[in-house]
Amino acid sequence: MEHTVLETLVSCPLCSGSPLSPALSVLDHTVSKEVFHLVDCPSCGARTTNPRPDQHSISAYYNSPDYISHTNTAQSLQDRLYQLARKNALRTKHKLIHRIRPNGRLLDIGCGTGEFLGYMKSRGYLTQGIEVDLRARKQAIANHNLDVVPNLDALPAQEQFQVVTMWHVLEHVPDPKRTLKKIYSLLADRGLLVIAVPDRDSWDAEHYGPDWAAYDVPRHLNHFRRADVHKLLHEHGFSMIRTAPMWLDAPYIAMLSQRYRGNGTLTALIVGTLLGLWSNALALLGSRPTSSTLYIAEKQEP
Repeated sequence: MEHTVLETLVSCPLCSGSPLSPALSVLDHTVSKEVFHLVDCPSCGARTTNPRPDQHSISAYYNSPDYISHTNTAQSLQDRLYQLARKNALRTKHKLIHRIRPNGRLLDIGCGTGEFLGYMKSRGYLTQGIEVDLRARKQAIANHNLDVVPNLDALPAQEQFQVVTMWHVLEHVPDPKRTLKKIYSLLADRGLLVIAVPDRDSWDAEHYGPDWAAYDVPRHLNHFRRADVHKLLHEHGFSMIRTAPMWLDAPYIAMLSQRYRGNGTLTALIVGTLLGLWSNALALLGSRPTSSTLYIAEKQEP
């Protein structure tokens, strides 16, 4: 895109290993139609987008009506399916958190238009949001009467939370280690961290290769496996409580991936749903992780 500045990593952002080796070349189907490259770390195996837009250039790659996590529109079939899945997921997310932390202050990082935070607020949680996108932030404030700031540094000093959530956000973060260190300081004793990210070890990731929609370059900077997330959380003072599959993600991601391969809307819906269900079946049998995985971890005192 015009005026984009790319930064090139010389070492792994998770373990500082080098040299980074080429893995895949992936097209940005959503906004720019540019090709971006994924590289693997020789030491820990982590995969990252490299080179990548710098912090001043990345916002342009979210500026599209097709990037629907920042909007509540439901014009296309893709939009409507996303909104339906999100609505059904709210109850599940609340139930998972409520079982472990039934009340308290909750921070949602990357809260988008505030649907999750609004739902949790209506269930008695004291809520705080972070959202870098101005339009989404304004919608969250206007539609749900939420307190939303643009970044972690804008939070009031000495703020403490019982729960911090990141729903498909950590893959967007340029420096996951710095972010987790900050989250650790924001959590109260035995505070809960909930993270959901795509899993590149899933069957649908292997099947679609560079067309896998959850690579979503260059917005996704990190492309995690379970081992990567477990290692990151352990190194930053968190103890894993549980992991959980995210069953709705595979059919949706497969549908988008079929669209990227040139299928029409109806064909993509049918084929994507079937292949997404197959990916879930393999996960259910234990041979592969689901397309996305949910991690629930607890802060441990040093």
